Amino acid sequence: MSMWTAIALISVAGIVAGIFGDKGKRRHNTKHSEELKAMQSRLDALENDLRQRVETLERIVTSPKEDLKRQFDHLDKAS
Repeated sequence: MSMWTAIALISVAGIVAGIFGDKGKRRHNTKHSEELKAMQSRLDALENDLRQRVETLERIVTSPKEDLKRQFDHLDKAS
């Protein structure tokens, strides 16, 4: 085998190894992007849940009926 044949074979082997390495990285990145999408959807769901809870608490705190109940409770505790 001549020197040029060896150089050509080594070059081809390097190119093929690079191609397979890129395929593995793409497959790995696809898996990570799916995990990120799942995490993002979970975060969105949690954010919506927390937003609804805060809105409910704001409604309770600003409700005149709740204020009256707190005043009665305060009077009961004071007596």
